[in-house]
Amino acid sequence: MDGATGMLIKLGVRLAVFGLVFFIAARRNPKIVIPVKWATPLVALVFAILNTTLYWGLRPVLDLATLGALGFAMPLIVNIILLVVTVKFFAWHKLPRFISKVPVNKGDPKKKSEQSGEARPLFVIEGLFATLWMALILTAAHGVLWVALDYIPSK
Repeated sequence: MDGATGMLIKLGVRLAVFGLVFFIAARRNPKIVIPVKWATPLVALVFAILNTTLYWGLRPVLDLATLGALGFAMPLIVNIILLVVTVKFFAWHKLPRFISKVPVNKGDPKKKSEQSGEARPLFVIEGLFATLWMALILTAAHGVLWVALDYIPSK
């Protein structure tokens, strides 16, 4: 298997795993909102591409910047950065009016959750703790993927 094929296989596996993680997280935590079902694979694809390509570039830079002092926490830090980038990416790309009739906040009666028809992002994480929770889950999934796709095949 050549390099390009191997990279596509790793990206496909990451897409499937991260898609499952985003799907479960959006169903379990009301502060993680993906308003339409078809957006989950799209969110997972953006995060998987960032994780596959930028992770290997960001980690050495951050390790060097901290002189390796945060090496044990570096995957979590990098995944927090990539998660924030993913949320910001989808903040720029909003649903059209005819699709966005789904309430963004899932159950907070104080906030306006009526079907207003305004443009809404495809992916929202509301709050610091929800972001950290999501980053922890993604880091655990990333660790499993690293062992399965990178560590074991090289041994």
